[in-house]
Amino acid sequence: MIVKPNAEQLLDKASNRYELVVAISKRVRQIVLGATPRVDTKETSEVTIASLELLENKIIKEYGKWK
Repeated sequence: MIVKPNAEQLLDKASNRYELVVAISKRVRQIVLGATPRVDTKETSEVTIASLELLENKIIKEYGKWK
């Protein structure tokens, strides 16, 4: 599976790879359960959509929790 954007592009959005995976996986779960994507894209992969949201600062860390 090739995910766009790649991990190197996203690493500056999180303290480490673990935090990056946690942020994206939480958002993927929300999307799978019916949440509306926060970015306009033709991508269908929930992982790609969540990654794009993080890259575009649509997912933020607030009080130690990803929102």
